[in-house]
Amino acid sequence: MSTNSHNSKVEDKLNSFIGRNSKVILGIGIVLIVVIIALCISLVVVQNTTNKRFDAVATLESDYNALLVLDPESTEYTDSAAAFRTSAEALTDEAGLNSYPGAKATYLLAELAFADQDYQTAADYYAQIAEAQTNTYFAQLCLMNEAVCYENLGDNDTALELYRTVIETYGDHGVYAPKAMFSIGRIYDAQGETALAQAEFETLTGLYLVPENGGIPSEYARMAEAYLINYAE
Repeated sequence: MSTNSHNSKVEDKLNSFIGRNSKVILGIGIVLIVVIIALCISLVVVQNTTNKRFDAVATLESDYNALLVLDPESTEYTDSAAAFRTSAEALTDEAGLNSYPGAKATYLLAELAFADQDYQTAADYYAQIAEAQTNTYFAQLCLMNEAVCYENLGDNDTALELYRTVIETYGDHGVYAPKAMFSIGRIYDAQGETALAQAEFETLTGLYLVPENGGIPSEYARMAEAYLINYAE
């Protein structure tokens, strides 16, 4: 049998199959087109929603900065702060704390509460972000800020626990580790726990002032060194 004859038979069979199943093939094609169009529309909608949320965050940041220059005792501040909180809470509810826009909106709420010296509310906001953003830089920042809130509330035990959480969770070479170690030593020193403070400061300077330990020199290690010099005198 020649090659041309074989090809002709294959072509005939293919044409016959298409002829018998044309409706099915057409239906499958239409379904695929519909799915592709729906997917494209979905991607566009998601992108547009994301862009709107980031735009909303930018607006919130601008509104927050505007609040900082107002007189906290004025009616304008009270009204503007209320409007700001409403917008920030709405964005958080819409985007969720596990997203950057939602987390940033809540962070701004925490910052406003802190500026208003409402430290417990600020601490609660920071805690929510830290829990939702566990594996991000945001979580470390919020744990540190939460600890500061509790210091301002006079609850040094909780503050110490949070500073230690930063070190234990993200390592003694984490971005906030030197500050957390210094804060622990500072609190112990203020409490008159000199031995505990000295131990913490020695750990900090050992990690961040001794080149062979691989730590990048830190201003907090230098401040800890000053405490150690005072202890030695």
